[in-house]
Amino acid sequence: MEVKPYLIAFDMDGTLLNEKKTISFKTRRYLKKLSKQGHKIVLASGRPSRAMMKYYNELGLTTPMVCYNGAYVFSPSDKNFKPLEFEFPKEIICDVISKIRPHIKNVMCEDEVNIWVDKEDKYLDKFFWYENMNVIFGDLVNTLNKNPMTCIVQTPFEYRDTHEIEKVMKDYPKMAARFWTGSPYFELYFKETSKGHSIKYIAEYYNIPKERIIAFGDAENDKEMFEYAHYSVAMSNGKESLKKSAKYISIRDNDHNGIYHTLKKIFRGLNK
Repeated sequence: MEVKPYLIAFDMDGTLLNEKKTISFKTRRYLKKLSKQGHKIVLASGRPSRAMMKYYNELGLTTPMVCYNGAYVFSPSDKNFKPLEFEFPKEIICDVISKIRPHIKNVMCEDEVNIWVDKEDKYLDKFFWYENMNVIFGDLVNTLNKNPMTCIVQTPFEYRDTHEIEKVMKDYPKMAARFWTGSPYFELYFKETSKGHSIKYIAEYYNIPKERIIAFGDAENDKEMFEYAHYSVAMSNGKESLKKSAKYISIRDNDHNGIYHTLKKIFRGLNK
């Protein structure tokens, strides 16, 4: 019997990856099995592609990947897949940064080749993998000479003034600030880019209808992806605000094979 393919999209940090930033053996083996059956496994992250390829190759994927929360979608394996790219206008980014400068500590922008950052940041280096990138240090307002694909901002966490930042963002109706819970970081993003828009684009490429889309996530940047997926699963370790947008909560958390157990249950239900 021919298997109707499902598109199964995963956020990475806090979802597919455990606390050690690895994919568990059970999860990896099961996702490979689903791929062989014809299902489309898609990684969807705020990370750049270089920080995703290790996991992409580990799972033996040939599907497109969603980078920078949807600003860049491409396939490392399929030349027929037309990339989806959105570059943030540098003039607007610099204008926003200039206005919120009194409330921030550091800022980083990047594309697939360059990283612009005010000053060194070990956390961002670990998450975005600076290695082999052209890193440009200095006041980003003066150094940013190309349109980036992401913009991450750090605030002095002890007195983060989100109100003042949000007040500035009201002057930019096409943009918004997404604050990371329990973290001094937030991201500036353009509303037309999202994981949801990207998953829709990939699903149309494979001719997979909405009712056969499953999405897993743990944070606010997964909300748009949940709006498009028929099966939206918030990780049990995820943000409470995201859980309100999900149809399901994972059976276990990301450190205890939550994806493996939840997907097994979903597919058991489909096969009844």
